[in-house]
Amino acid sequence: MQSLTEKLGAPPELPSAKNPPSLREVSLNITVSTPMAGGGVIAGVVDGKRPVRVPSIKGHMRYWWRMMNLNRPDKDERESEIFGSTKNPGKVYADILRQPGISLRYSNNKFGFNNGPEIYALFSLLPNKKDPGKNIAGEGFTFTLNIKYPQEYHDDVSLALSAWIYLGGLGSRTRRGCGSLSCDDVPLSLGDVLKSAPYITLWRKIPGGSSAMSAWSYAVQCYRDYRQQKEGGRFGRSKWPEADSIRLLTGKPIKTPARSPLPSFPRAALGMPIIFHFKGGGQPKDTEIKPDIKDSSRMASPVITKALCDNGTWYSAVIILPHDDISKIELKHVNNTPIIPMKSEKYKQCNSMADVMYRQSDAISGFEEYISIKGWKK
Repeated sequence: MQSLTEKLGAPPELPSAKNPPSLREVSLNITVSTPMAGGGVIAGVVDGKRPVRVPSIKGHMRYWWRMMNLNRPDKDERESEIFGSTKNPGKVYADILRQPGISLRYSNNKFGFNNGPEIYALFSLLPNKKDPGKNIAGEGFTFTLNIKYPQEYHDDVSLALSAWIYLGGLGSRTRRGCGSLSCDDVPLSLGDVLKSAPYITLWRKIPGGSSAMSAWSYAVQCYRDYRQQKEGGRFGRSKWPEADSIRLLTGKPIKTPARSPLPSFPRAALGMPIIFHFKGGGQPKDTEIKPDIKDSSRMASPVITKALCDNGTWYSAVIILPHDDISKIELKHVNNTPIIPMKSEKYKQCNSMADVMYRQSDAISGFEEYISIKGWKK
């Protein structure tokens, strides 16, 4: 008696879901040149055995593809076609051919940075009363990434991959330069990437000692110093109006007349939430400023500070992403103990108390002026 297979014949051989025919292939050795935060299956935690994950890389590539194609009319459909959606699988296949060995920097000794500017970028990973802290992967490890994709998507994949390597990073805290990357065989030049996104502004400066770590440190230092400007030095009164705005909204006395209209929260444009800690009697309780957005308590900063490698030279880099819609976001002021909504204010672009802001209308423009005075160039 014949089997069903013998009667009908063997089924046709189907192409592998991971290795369909006629794919273009590229392999790159990529170095993570500044410390990497998180990146594992558990949020914020480094995976010692598999520190580099394909889903994370594809997510970063997808983000930078979108950022390079903001003005494309069919961007949503094209993105889903290339990178997949809930209904259809993507056309980009990736694999890590060589997982790196990593060393750790430990949170209990401030990652070995003492109180340098790097700690500003890593502050959320330090131990506190509620969290024992999270360790990070030390800088300088290399992995081999293999990418396969249909020829018709070559331009899209090359642009996404190149933009991610130059402007992005790996893991979390990439907007503060963690996990900055370098590669000797980036598919496109930095100039070609920037031509594809004229609405992104790149500022660069070669720091003292051209290395990834010095470039990262100086970029973060400039951002930290701008955001933390104080009158009379390190322990003086902030030059920014947010603290006085919170005092006004909570009915607390303002010690010194502000130089800006109140209430105003210009640093909200640099990302939220922002937590304010007040010291001394008669002051507001610790207060958190959040975006009033449905299903979200965060707004990513449109300002990236990082180390950028171009043709073998390391630059301190500041990348300004499109942010025209920020002024439309409502703010929510939340008192943490207890949690009591105080007031919902329309976000106001207004002069802060920072010295370089007198000619600027918002904190992002002020930061660009601040670094231009320090010799940064577009």
